[in-house]
Amino acid sequence: MSVIERQKPKVTTEDEFEIRLSDIIQFLKDSRRTVLIWTVGMFLIGMVYALVQPDRFTASIRVMPEAQGGNTSGVGNLQSLAGLAGINLNPAGAGADAIRPDLYPDVLASIPFAMHMLKQPVYVPETSRTMTLQQYFSWQGQQTVMGKINAAISGIFPSEPTPAPKAGIQQNRTSVLAMTPEQEGLTSAVIGSVSTNVDKKNGIMTISATMGDPVVAGTVARLTQEYLTKYVTEYRTGKARNQVRFLEQQVRNARRRYQNAEYALAAYRDRNRSNYLNTAKIEEQRLQADYLLAQSVYNDLSKQLEQARIKVQEEAPVFQTLDPPRVPLHKSGPKRTIISIGFAIFGAVLGLSIYFVRRFIFTKSNRIA
Repeated sequence: MSVIERQKPKVTTEDEFEIRLSDIIQFLKDSRRTVLIWTVGMFLIGMVYALVQPDRFTASIRVMPEAQGGNTSGVGNLQSLAGLAGINLNPAGAGADAIRPDLYPDVLASIPFAMHMLKQPVYVPETSRTMTLQQYFSWQGQQTVMGKINAAISGIFPSEPTPAPKAGIQQNRTSVLAMTPEQEGLTSAVIGSVSTNVDKKNGIMTISATMGDPVVAGTVARLTQEYLTKYVTEYRTGKARNQVRFLEQQVRNARRRYQNAEYALAAYRDRNRSNYLNTAKIEEQRLQADYLLAQSVYNDLSKQLEQARIKVQEEAPVFQTLDPPRVPLHKSGPKRTIISIGFAIFGAVLGLSIYFVRRFIFTKSNRIA
């Protein structure tokens, strides 16, 4: 016997909802007014926000650094390419170059670099004068819309000046770096305005500086390259330069000893020119032996000093500039159109959300009633 089951209508409870395509279309039609208002409103806010943003200019330098200083063998070239790829083929303590090109961005993202840059002079065409980068940041902040608004508010409602904390007190007492909040903000601004990218395929490094003035941007890019070149040079040649200073001191001492021994031997011979005693000859032989030893030590140290000076030149890295720093002719930001469109999209999503919440609350309240 066959049993024919009739299809029962699906019963939905109060906590279950059945969403159809027609409901979605109807929801979009009902919410179009709210979505349009929020989209237009956020688009206008985005336009105002984009317009008050200062123009930004980016200057770039392309440099081809030497991966390994003073290493031109086949194995050295392989290690150089591996260093660019972030791979260390040398065992620890086997003379590996600890500061590879892929670590250069970390050097330019350090606090010492930022504090060094803040002290460097830059020429600002808008003011027709030269100022430090720290003074430029302060001046630029006063030229923005928010800076002018804050200045106007401060003029209307003057506040009592608070004593600024003295930087460096903790550094003197506890050997740690102490910075004021203003210095923290300035160092963050410097680090954020400079970017470094190393192409692992060809080893070419690109240094970019973004500033509110094109001339300042080009100057900061050039100063960044100079700082990096000096930093890497001092790091790679540090041991050799210490050896040179040590040998220079030893050569000075050996020269003094050599000259004293030479003078003592000559003076003894002058005093005992017609003396044929054996004791006099023994003393002369002793003085002559001291003289020859001092001369040999002086000559050996002089050779080592020259070799150490040559090694300093061999260890010095080479930074070949492919594209020199140039003053940018076109601004790199802000992208005002993209900012406005982004605000408009956010407004549309926000309008849909607000309408959905309002409708949900209204439906709930009707069911309760």
